[in-house]
Amino acid sequence: MRYTLTLGLVGIAFIARVMLDDHLRSYPVLLFIPAIFLSSVLFDWGSGLAATAAGAALAFVYFIPGPSLSAAIPLVLFVLTGICIAAITELLRHTLRKLSEAKLYSDVLLQELAHRTRNDLATIISILRLQARSATDPAVQTAIASAVSRVDVVAKVHDRLRDTADSSRIDLAPYIEALCGSLADFNRGVRTISISVRCENIEVRSSQAASIGLIVNELVTNCFKYAFPEGRSGTVEIGVRAKDDRILVTVQDDGVGCPAEVKSGLGTRLISLLASQMKGTVTRRSLPRGCEVQVSLAHDA
Repeated sequence: MRYTLTLGLVGIAFIARVMLDDHLRSYPVLLFIPAIFLSSVLFDWGSGLAATAAGAALAFVYFIPGPSLSAAIPLVLFVLTGICIAAITELLRHTLRKLSEAKLYSDVLLQELAHRTRNDLATIISILRLQARSATDPAVQTAIASAVSRVDVVAKVHDRLRDTADSSRIDLAPYIEALCGSLADFNRGVRTISISVRCENIEVRSSQAASIGLIVNELVTNCFKYAFPEGRSGTVEIGVRAKDDRILVTVQDDGVGCPAEVKSGLGTRLISLLASQMKGTVTRRSLPRGCEVQVSLAHDA
């Protein structure tokens, strides 16, 4: 079938050459070259050689005048050109096949690496939780719980990557919603504190998603710690939206309001560091009831 189609392409070139004989009389083999190239690309090396042989035969019989040395030179050059085209095309096909196999192999390795990373993160979380249960100091338990929530943020990035077609980008909306759901279950306890999430469909790199997740984690955790003392209830609203070339992360509560002085704790330093890495700024604003923190980040598209 390949050779039949190859001869068909050569036949088309032959018919076109006959129809354009008045214009291409000085170029007896010109239109056979595209047929050789297409045969080599569509089929294989052998089809390119067959097209070369068929084109040379037709050109010798119908278009090259007389068996003279001057007439044989273009025919020889045509045959050499056809062989080179077929050989180069076959080399390109072989190279593309190797590249495709290498990409497939690298994808498998990346999937295996992501799977092992998720398992390692899950193991770390389990170990930290066991350590928290064995600790008797409440301060130690609180510190370990904060570490667990931060590791869980990174673990959720890997879980989200598993469900995406692009292995390097994440849709923020489902990621932030899942993260805030876990934070609500983790921090709420017996208090009636609701979390509302409004996140636009924004795609970011996985590393940027992890940073945004850590910022949201710290801000929401701070709301649970400081905005609702003495077991009071309330609402925490999280908004993530794109504006121009920025991503705006807003966390608002209806608690006791913004503190007069922001404590320089680990969470606050982590927020400032992550915002600085993403060319961002952190602003706080007191509300009639509660506090609002907005982090403006550069959107690395």
